[in-house]
Amino acid sequence: MCIKKELKRLLIFVSICCNSVIYCQVLDSTNLVEKYPLAEYFQEKNFSQNGSLYNPIDTLLEGVQKYFPNNFTYSLNLAGRKLHFEPLTEIGFRSGFNNLDLFGYNKEAIKYYRARTPYTEVFGVFGMKKEQFSKLLHTQNITKQWNIALNMLRIRSEGFYQRQNCTDNNISFSTNYSSKNNRYSVLANALVSSIKSDENGGIKYDTLFEDNLNVNKKLMPINLKNSRTKSRNREAYMKHSLYFGKKENIMRGDSVISKRIRPDHSISYSFHASDEEFAYTESLLDTGFYKNVFFDSIQTKDSTHTEAFAHGFEAQITLFKKIKIDAGVQQKNRRLVQYNFDSLRVLDSSFSDQIVNIEIGSNANKNKSKGFFWSIGKRYVLKGTHEGDDFIFGDFKFIFKNGQKILLEHHNVYHTVPFVFNHYSSNHFWWKESFLKTKEASTSIGFHNPKHKFSISGGIVRMVNYVYFDSTFSPVVYRGSDAFLYYCLHLHKNFHLKHFGFNNKITWQDVSADVLRLPKFVLNHSVYYEGKWFKKAVDVQAGFDITYCSSYFADAYMPALGQYYLQNEKELGNYPFIDFFFNMKIKHARVFFKSEHVNSGFMGANYFLSPHMPGPDRSIKIGVKWMFFD
Repeated sequence: MCIKKELKRLLIFVSICCNSVIYCQVLDSTNLVEKYPLAEYFQEKNFSQNGSLYNPIDTLLEGVQKYFPNNFTYSLNLAGRKLHFEPLTEIGFRSGFNNLDLFGYNKEAIKYYRARTPYTEVFGVFGMKKEQFSKLLHTQNITKQWNIALNMLRIRSEGFYQRQNCTDNNISFSTNYSSKNNRYSVLANALVSSIKSDENGGIKYDTLFEDNLNVNKKLMPINLKNSRTKSRNREAYMKHSLYFGKKENIMRGDSVISKRIRPDHSISYSFHASDEEFAYTESLLDTGFYKNVFFDSIQTKDSTHTEAFAHGFEAQITLFKKIKIDAGVQQKNRRLVQYNFDSLRVLDSSFSDQIVNIEIGSNANKNKSKGFFWSIGKRYVLKGTHEGDDFIFGDFKFIFKNGQKILLEHHNVYHTVPFVFNHYSSNHFWWKESFLKTKEASTSIGFHNPKHKFSISGGIVRMVNYVYFDSTFSPVVYRGSDAFLYYCLHLHKNFHLKHFGFNNKITWQDVSADVLRLPKFVLNHSVYYEGKWFKKAVDVQAGFDITYCSSYFADAYMPALGQYYLQNEKELGNYPFIDFFFNMKIKHARVFFKSEHVNSGFMGANYFLSPHMPGPDRSIKIGVKWMFFD
């Protein structure tokens, strides 16, 4: 669907949100002035009527060149695959088509703002191979209690090899409102995300690349010449909350200027609607790449569509001002349809889950900067398609007077495997399975010392019935033993001596089974000089970013599935990617010059990101990030 229609739908949703908030404002008559930074934001998980955990808008010069944090684990047109394992926290339905998520927007990443003055941020990056990264943020408070924000992101690149064109368009709107008397609040957002990427299946002959021959990369033979992937996501979300508690006076000097309730208890209603699509098309089949053709030997047009609606109620009470209890129930309904062509429907399934959650923990307050904070809880599918899915957690945090923190977490997850593993039908792949639920038990502990810019953390994950794609592109479950273990250790330490800095992130990880392939070491370093030039009018940073991972049999990518699978043919890694950067900050503008992969051609040609898919060559990029207040 064209972007104009998507914008029209987005504006309709925005108007509904605005009308709802305007109506609620009529009920308020108090006037309270609060002092806070010019612009700051929070995410829903940190929202509280007692005081949300706000984060200031980033105005620092450090790291401005890392505008796309994951740009060295894959090319812009290659589906994302993280270099470390993250335990699952979701239960219920999951489609499994999420390898492009790092490029697009989703509800969990939405930010809500408040601004004392209208704030606009314009960010543009221009590079070789027609790479463009454009981002726009505008937020302003319509009133002291009501804020709106608009985010737009566009990424475009044609790549170094044939069929690497990609276009990524994202737009999101968010709004938040809290009444002056603390009686009511609303959070709402809507987003549209569309990603289109050509697929080349990798280069045909790795030796042309590995021998470092002076060959035009655009002339190298590729495996797929007519393939394309499309991912689309549209979401709308709103949460209304009513608060109850004792009234308290708001003082200015010796005078009472207004009254408001202390929001000790609340009831909330939320709804979330989404529409997602993953599609793979091939206008003319490239013979030899796919072993099976089930429907059409001339072209492929596979797509998976999911529509979902969820709504639920939640109640929160506070006991003795110290203990917070949350309880809620949510109904989720979803429909999934798979097509091989526009008119040929091969699968039409419906899913329904009733999810119950309860959480007990300490009543955290943004003004409380030290102490012991804890939270334990359980979410489970009471009845429905995924009945029995279960998530139990316990999070504990010790914060000391000097700002040091000790974090301890334990999670148990019992979840249904993603849909793509159990049932998939397409022109090249077809299976129907009934895998048992996967069990994950994870424990982690960490220590953070902000004064010395040091943190260390470690964890262990135990997995049973782990499902993956093997080297034949088929979903299988690990049965080598009752379970296998994943271990990890993360170390962060930054050094600074006068005008020089040395930032370090080191990850070590190990897996007791050969079905989860990850590098044993992942290193990220930055070495730089910083200072003030031109009579201290310009802040300057110049240095190198270095990214390295040890050798391992990295998973290969199958375009028609949009999934990664195990391979035993090629060991990748053991190669450093080095960037040179020069950053400047002049008042509200930040500018950077970057030579990405500056060591290309000097340290061999073994920088594959995935089998048959080389990483990007050396490229020059220039970026400007400008902030406008009022």
